[in-house]
Amino acid sequence: MEHTKLKEVPSKPKCREKLKEKETTAAFEVTSSNHTGKTKTAKKSKIRRKTNIRPIILLITFCLFFSFSRVAAQITGSVKVEAVYSDNSFHLSEYDIDRFNDGHPNLEFVDTIDDLTLKTRIELQYPFSYRWWKFTPSVTGNFAQNISNEDKYRTDWALKFKVYRYYWNCSIQYTSNPYIYFRQFVDSDGTGELEKYCYSRDTYRGDITIKPFPKTIVKANLRYELYRYNEYFTEGDGTAITGEAGISYKFPFFTVEGSYGYQDFSCDKRLENKDCSYQSNIYKGVLTLPKMPLSEKGKTFWQPSFALNYEQRFYQGSGSWYGGRAYYTYNLSAGCDVFFSPQWNLSLDYSHYFRNVETDNESVQRLKEYGENRISTALRYKF
Repeated sequence: MEHTKLKEVPSKPKCREKLKEKETTAAFEVTSSNHTGKTKTAKKSKIRRKTNIRPIILLITFCLFFSFSRVAAQITGSVKVEAVYSDNSFHLSEYDIDRFNDGHPNLEFVDTIDDLTLKTRIELQYPFSYRWWKFTPSVTGNFAQNISNEDKYRTDWALKFKVYRYYWNCSIQYTSNPYIYFRQFVDSDGTGELEKYCYSRDTYRGDITIKPFPKTIVKANLRYELYRYNEYFTEGDGTAITGEAGISYKFPFFTVEGSYGYQDFSCDKRLENKDCSYQSNIYKGVLTLPKMPLSEKGKTFWQPSFALNYEQRFYQGSGSWYGGRAYYTYNLSAGCDVFFSPQWNLSLDYSHYFRNVETDNESVQRLKEYGENRISTALRYKF
């Protein structure tokens, strides 16, 4: 009995230690399992968030890049740089030229009678098709600056939408000319001093071209123009409506084109002795020769052309200044285009202008009749 009791006494602490170890191990396993579950859950949520966002971002980026690439690939256009020399940039009459040479104060705004104008024209087009229709929206910017008379500059732009079919095409266009500086006049009913005679012009235009026969093309256009002068010459504000129709025929050795246009300009303010409303008949004729090779290899071609324009303008106002006034303006031009490649071409042109004036007022006859010669060269690149 004593021996048995001696053996049982030391065994109780060992059992208790084993039970504590088991409980500690179980608690540790439970805690670790809970921690592991939480960690796994947190990791799964992070992974799920990344997998939801990344594909969307990549898809949007790809779509934008693909769309931009397609748009850039379809954009076409041209860049044109031009230099124009004029021997009478202000359209001065012989009487005004003599006064300028004598130092008359009314012509002190003229730095030089002749001048060189540098021009740049940029056009961008985005042609696209839908079934058998072809559409071409475009935007054009024109910039011009005179070298000597720096107040003569232009910044014009235009928006155009054109529709093509096989036998015809049509277009609508808006053109903005925010600043057109002509010359300076004395503001007789205002400041009494020399002021700039400048204006803005907004043009809305529609064109249609039809090819009824293989060698015949018929064209027509309608224009609505809005003129707004500066605060010194508001009597010139008005609107002009112009309609024009023409036809061209291609002969074996040349192409002939002729057109007739009618213009009606109406002043907003029909003031006595200041009503500058008029009506015009405009005639145009063009003769164009076919492209001819400059060398035996035939890589470079040249194409000459000749044009004659004639306008009859009859003023409708009364009084001594505009009453009975009529302008007869002639414009004769000759040009040549040189084609180095489908992308590059060079233009050389000469134009002569002369305006004959009929009126009962000798001052109008002396001040408004003028002549001008222009020589221009232009380089154009298509892309």
